[in-house]
Amino acid sequence: MDGARDLRIVEDVETLKALADPLRIAILQTMSGADRRSWTAKELAAELGEPQTKLYRHLKHLEEAGLILVAETRVVSGILEQRYAVAQRRIQLGADFIAGTVTGSSEGQQATLDVVQAALSSYEQELVKALRSGRIHLDDVDESRRPLLMVADYRMSPDRAESYRRRLRQLADELEAEPHDPDGVPVNVLLTLYRLDE
Repeated sequence: MDGARDLRIVEDVETLKALADPLRIAILQTMSGADRRSWTAKELAAELGEPQTKLYRHLKHLEEAGLILVAETRVVSGILEQRYAVAQRRIQLGADFIAGTVTGSSEGQQATLDVVQAALSSYEQELVKALRSGRIHLDDVDESRRPLLMVADYRMSPDRAESYRRRLRQLADELEAEPHDPDGVPVNVLLTLYRLDE
């Protein structure tokens, strides 16, 4: 994992397509976890609760896109075993690239929408898994451990809408700049705000 670069800015449709799957997002999130170690397909399958054979195609796709790399190869009981690691600590979609996919090809537009859907689905799956396993509780007496969940539609002035967008962008920038703390607590964030044109 020491060879991982800090930030990968995605600016091509093929990498976007590689990210457009909830299981591949879950693989990347697992591999980017607290210990940032390398993983075998068998270890990932056990962690994610998925059949090992199902993961091979996804691992190959992520490797071909340069999102993961083979960190180690060894022979175990006559079988070649590979350990994978993330190739970057964080992934960000290039703003100009995303703007181009929205106004450009239908393939780029669909890949962008697929990434959004995959990210939402992955977040939902992780939240449900944490609730069902008892790792989080919606009614936790400790307010700092209670999930903060809000879905709402508002009408406000354009100035207020821009003020909220700026403040949320600032919060997102702070989160992105937060140094990795191997002894810290895991925190999952889904942050979104969009303004509709009428």
